[in-house]
Amino acid sequence: METQEVAVKSLMKIVLKSSNLALDEVVVTGYGVTKKAAFTGAATTVAATAITKQNDSNPIKALEGSVPGLQMNIGSGQPGAPANIFIRGKNSFNSGTQPLYIIDGVPFNADPVGVRASEEQTVSPLSTLNAADIESMTVLKDATATSIYGARAANGVIVINTKKGKGGKTTVNFTAKVGMEMMPGMPSSYKPLNAAKYRELSAEAFLNDWNTYGEDGATAALQSENGLNYPYTNQGMSDLFDLYMGVEKPADVDWLKEVTRNGLIQEYGVDVQNGGATESAPKFFASFNYMDNKSIVKGKDLTRYSVRFNFEQAPSKVVKYGLNTNLSYTESNMGSGGGYFSDPVTQAYMQSPLTPVRDENGNWNFDTVNGYNPVAQRSDLGDKSTAKQYRAIISPYLQINFNKNLFFLSRGGVDLYFVDEFGYWSFLQPQGADMRGMGENNYSTRMLLSITNTLNYINTFNEKHNVNFLIGQEGQRTNLKEAYLAGSNYPVDYLNQVANAAVPGSAATYKYNLLLASFFVNAQYDYDSKYYLSGSLRYDASSRFGSNNRWAPFWSLGAKYRISNESFMEPASDWLNNLTIRASYGTSGNQEVGDVRYYSASSWYTSRDLYDFGYNYNGLPGSGRMQSGNPNLKWEQTGKFNVGVDFSFLDRFSVEADYYHHMTKDMVFAVPVSMVTGLAENYMNVGKLLNQGFEFSVNALLMNVKDFNWNITVTGSKNINEVKKLSNNNPIETSTSITEPGKPLYQFKMKEWAGVDPETGNGTWYLNETGTETTDNYNKAAKRYVGTANPKFQGSFTNNMKWKGLDFSFQLNYSVGAKIYGNNLRYDEQVGGSLGQNFTEYVYENRWRQPGDIAEVPKLMYNDGRAVNQHSTRFLMNGSYLKLRSITLGYTLPKSMIQKLSMNNLRVFVNADNLFTVTAKDYRGFDPSGIGADGVQWWNFPIPRNFVVGLTVGF
Repeated sequence: METQEVAVKSLMKIVLKSSNLALDEVVVTGYGVTKKAAFTGAATTVAATAITKQNDSNPIKALEGSVPGLQMNIGSGQPGAPANIFIRGKNSFNSGTQPLYIIDGVPFNADPVGVRASEEQTVSPLSTLNAADIESMTVLKDATATSIYGARAANGVIVINTKKGKGGKTTVNFTAKVGMEMMPGMPSSYKPLNAAKYRELSAEAFLNDWNTYGEDGATAALQSENGLNYPYTNQGMSDLFDLYMGVEKPADVDWLKEVTRNGLIQEYGVDVQNGGATESAPKFFASFNYMDNKSIVKGKDLTRYSVRFNFEQAPSKVVKYGLNTNLSYTESNMGSGGGYFSDPVTQAYMQSPLTPVRDENGNWNFDTVNGYNPVAQRSDLGDKSTAKQYRAIISPYLQINFNKNLFFLSRGGVDLYFVDEFGYWSFLQPQGADMRGMGENNYSTRMLLSITNTLNYINTFNEKHNVNFLIGQEGQRTNLKEAYLAGSNYPVDYLNQVANAAVPGSAATYKYNLLLASFFVNAQYDYDSKYYLSGSLRYDASSRFGSNNRWAPFWSLGAKYRISNESFMEPASDWLNNLTIRASYGTSGNQEVGDVRYYSASSWYTSRDLYDFGYNYNGLPGSGRMQSGNPNLKWEQTGKFNVGVDFSFLDRFSVEADYYHHMTKDMVFAVPVSMVTGLAENYMNVGKLLNQGFEFSVNALLMNVKDFNWNITVTGSKNINEVKKLSNNNPIETSTSITEPGKPLYQFKMKEWAGVDPETGNGTWYLNETGTETTDNYNKAAKRYVGTANPKFQGSFTNNMKWKGLDFSFQLNYSVGAKIYGNNLRYDEQVGGSLGQNFTEYVYENRWRQPGDIAEVPKLMYNDGRAVNQHSTRFLMNGSYLKLRSITLGYTLPKSMIQKLSMNNLRVFVNADNLFTVTAKDYRGFDPSGIGADGVQWWNFPIPRNFVVGLTVGF
């Protein structure tokens, strides 16, 4: 109901008035703003209050759990790390799968960058944005909302709208946040063992080998080869193990604790808004932000400086102009990605707790199980991996109003992005020591230029017929230039610039460009706020494609029927606020084809004949053919169907529900060709992929009295993915997964673990593709379909409460039914085959010890030659979880208390992220929500939990 102010009388009669605020909301879509009441598509808007509650440097992560149908995979908790986003499923197999980002009407290049991208060592350009500058983020999902963007919109569109100046007096706001981040509350079963338990298990592995093989075993051979005669007892084998490890003074080191810390988060920002007293007065929004995030893993952090200035003015009724600018500098210390051997978290799980970090002389100790010391490696003279990001986004625009109904808008965009990366393998790690240090520099300059011109006609006839016509043209050019230089053999360990290296390494430069030309029209019509129609047509040309298919059309049709506005619904008007059904169909394209993962030449010139120069043959320069052209190569195209219902009643409850069906055809594959051509493959349009599902959002205003407001939101979504066609319909199979027609992407297929034989302690697997017969011979076991990495259902529960000046909110995210394969567990849960490396608590608590034991972990054996740690469902886990994603408690002081200090607003607050995660019993890892979309877990950088206290002051 509407808020009303009435005079206090002895006898009062108050008539409640229905509020239509939900229908008056706007959706930023296409090339303008549409009232939600007139919007025929599917979109979700996240407001500034939700965006600023999270403490991550990448503001896009605020969408996690807030948008039905949006799946976010955060594979790393490192500051500035990218997040993979799938809107209504993954709509391509080999090509680009990420949404298009639009900031204030111009495209924004959000592709992760990193010279070692193949090692997941990347940063996200989105981390250069200041969350406090953002007014809203709108996720566009269906064809009505996305087809106007044509060739770039198959994976959805995320429109970011930044804050603008407002009319009235000047306002100044200052915000400060300080807090810390900590290791997540991981399951106890995943923790590395302390020295006592580690020694116990290692001695047990020796004893089990002796008890099984006697004098023919590896333990007896070890004693014989070294002239030893330790007794085959627990103590004797423990002494043998100390000698085996070469430990004179055993330590008790928690290596995971040594490479991690309590991180620090600091963020300070100030913004100024002004709009003048008249409509013709200039309006501006200016801000400055500083953020420093020292992460939970030592040596990995992020620092960012950001400046924004948005300006607009309408000096007359004819002309309006403006300028949106953002300048930022971000420096990230990255390190290797999760799962790579030199990563500190990887090494923390491998190292022996008996091995001290420093030797008896106080020097770094490299007498470890593999020669690595992850603490030394991240010290001041250790490895380096920095990325300095310089970004400038400039967007001027001019609007000419020919009359009150017809106007022309021209908007330019410049997105200039420069990245300076430096990597260094130090003397303090084996590879670097062998080379006496190796340094590399990579300079990358990317510039995205865009120009958009639109002519818009808006009018109402006879107070019932509303029309909105738009015609436009757009041009876009993307340039990328890279230079790489490497060298090794440094004279000293503290001067690591590449210029100081004595041995030159590789050197290369690259230059690419991409052009996009577009023409489009969009039309909207509604009659009497009951019947709505919309349609769009876009014609795109991309330099990526061959001459026969360079141009392609994309279109959409949408309709909506507001039943609640019909006269026959009048009897329900006292409780029914809105009942609407809507439907749409259309097409969107994907031009991100080719090898888009590592930004190679084929991803820029996918349809072209390519030649590589610089080959050396007998001392003479030459060239070789890299790629065979295909002039018939064309866009991947996704047909999108959507039907939905919007329902609100009693001024308290609202429901939005949608069913969708997306079919992607002409997927681009690198199809094998005869080697007599000199090449192994050629890009062709051959694949087909289906995504279909449903999503919903339910909002309830539970209480709304004088000083107390309480509302909740529940979201949920289910996506079904199915591969319809591959290049030759032969399965693409690995040791653990398969991609084939009739199955979803990320389908797990592997040998199924049948458990530990209670009598022998050896592992068993199911023999056949079906049935219960088992075998202890790994090679005889057949593979089975054992689930997918795709969740069966996911969503969130959000709570917001406000009482007087006190506000309290939290968000719970959930995911059900996904499987996670712990590739790291093949090493962490070793059973003696890698004796010397540590074990986990799961092995200690669940191992087989004696005949008759019902155990999860096979018998420990020194120099184990069994296949129990080969790929199988022994390491396949239930990925379901319930996470307390965020929680906020704030208090806004009464204005009567602060006006004497010339303040308009004073709020203190506490934010916390990732406080706890409830997981399935069999999950062993840091966080099931921190795994990539393929469901494969390595030693992923833990997603931290953090606590931040803050203060906002307004003048």
